[in-house]
Amino acid sequence: MLKRHAATLTFVLGAVDCVCTLAAYAAATYWADFPAETETFGDAFRDRIGYVLVFVLVWTGTASDQHLFESQRGRSLRRQLFIAARTAVVSLLITIFLMIFLRRSADEVFIGIYAFGTLALIVSFRLVLRVFLRSIRRRGYNFRRVVIVGANERARHFADIIVNRGQYGFVLRGIIDDDESRMHFFEGMDAEYLGSMKELERLLASEVIDEVYITLPVRSCYEEIQSVAGLCEGIGVPVRFVADFFPLRIARSRVDLMEDVPVLSMSAIPEQQIPLAIKRIFDVVASSCGLAVLIPLMFIPLAILIKLESRGPVFYAQERVGLNGRRFHMLKFRSMVADADKLREELEAHNEADGPVFKIKNDPRITRIGAFIRKYSVDEFPQLINVWRGQMSLIGPRPPIPKEVEEYTWEQRRRLSVRPGMTGLWQVSGRSDTSFEDWVALDLEYIDTWSLYLDFQILWRTYGAVVKGRGAS
Repeated sequence: MLKRHAATLTFVLGAVDCVCTLAAYAAATYWADFPAETETFGDAFRDRIGYVLVFVLVWTGTASDQHLFESQRGRSLRRQLFIAARTAVVSLLITIFLMIFLRRSADEVFIGIYAFGTLALIVSFRLVLRVFLRSIRRRGYNFRRVVIVGANERARHFADIIVNRGQYGFVLRGIIDDDESRMHFFEGMDAEYLGSMKELERLLASEVIDEVYITLPVRSCYEEIQSVAGLCEGIGVPVRFVADFFPLRIARSRVDLMEDVPVLSMSAIPEQQIPLAIKRIFDVVASSCGLAVLIPLMFIPLAILIKLESRGPVFYAQERVGLNGRRFHMLKFRSMVADADKLREELEAHNEADGPVFKIKNDPRITRIGAFIRKYSVDEFPQLINVWRGQMSLIGPRPPIPKEVEEYTWEQRRRLSVRPGMTGLWQVSGRSDTSFEDWVALDLEYIDTWSLYLDFQILWRTYGAVVKGRGAS
């Protein structure tokens, strides 16, 4: 029943989003191109229909990953609208970028009206839907009656959410537990004791119960959990296990299916498959475009200047540590003398950075052309090749050298749990002026809060940091 309703909800929300997109497209077409003497509205409407098709594909992927096509009972109104708006903005930016890449031109008026209309209509629909559902719940409709099996601190916390967050649409029928004295966990709360485990069967058969939540400890109550699950399965009432029994500080948990085996997963890294796929597609497209433009305009002239000033190769390939400890050679334009690595040992005593990194403000190994390209981060551009190969991403923690990794603490090694990037949160928050501890903290913050929206923020701030020449990474 729930799966059928979920599929219906997904279809309805997706269909309405498509209608909102088409309405915004029609408005943008009318105001940007129509009336026109040379073509009809239908001709103008067909000219840029690719924008709608690309947006719908991108929006479907990103919105699905953000669970915007599912029931929003567990989200506050502010949170729901924020996620919808953020997802729409990211989808629009990706759509515009892809259309430009596909050489589909559009004037600023059309893009502005289309973007604003799509964002406004989708967010407005979500707002109207939320207000409508809350209004009918105030009248006593669209509620789910739930029973909690197990009286403990976890059950109290979950009951607080049900009782105090009426907008989620749940009503707590009561608590089932073999030991009535454990109801002291619910002091000060309107939570009724419904009896022991033996009463659950009678309750399910005689009352309207929509869902059963189990908060029993796994180790000592396995047989009881199995019994409750069997009862609920037999009568067709959904049973859910409140799986917060691990004290997770950072990792997020979810349940996956491997064939017919449910697997509880806990992960402290981004695992949203569709946004990660979009991130990778963006990396490939952006690095391909960047290399196509920069090779004739910048790489060849810089190669000549670097060779004229000092002997040695044009590119500097240094071994770095990437995703989950993978080794690769990161490329840069050579900005130092040819034997810079050997001279580093002689300069270790002058290291001005804390932690396992090495930096000197007035490094004597840097050449004149090297000082210029480092100031404006031009020396980093060859890393677009690493991005194209999949060894790096445009955005992510900077890849360390193996010697630095050897000195990492256990928690600092979590920097290696995502693909390294050309730029990241720490570069746009002070770059070389940031201490090592703050540097690691910013990288871990990026991993913990990653989203496509955050990546676009960092790209925009990176542009400002590079133009101003605020240090080098």
